[in-house]
Amino acid sequence: MAVPDEPEKDSITAYMLNTFRNITRGRRFLSTMAGAFPLPLSAREISDWLESHPPPLPRDEIDDVMFALDAVCLDDDSDD
Repeated sequence: MAVPDEPEKDSITAYMLNTFRNITRGRRFLSTMAGAFPLPLSAREISDWLESHPPPLPRDEIDDVMFALDAVCLDDDSDD
């Protein structure tokens, strides 16, 4: 099966996805003898990024999207 081309993104969607990617680079992990497990993003991690990269959108909208994307990513990881 051929892989379809990625759809075009509007500027807000591109901004949100790029912001999420950069915020998750600072994700914290819980390390145990069984391995390392990603922790959910915190408001602090989002704030750290936004303080150095002022957003074009209201903070509450960014938080909603970041937490929703994070929930999808963590849920996807737990299915493995």
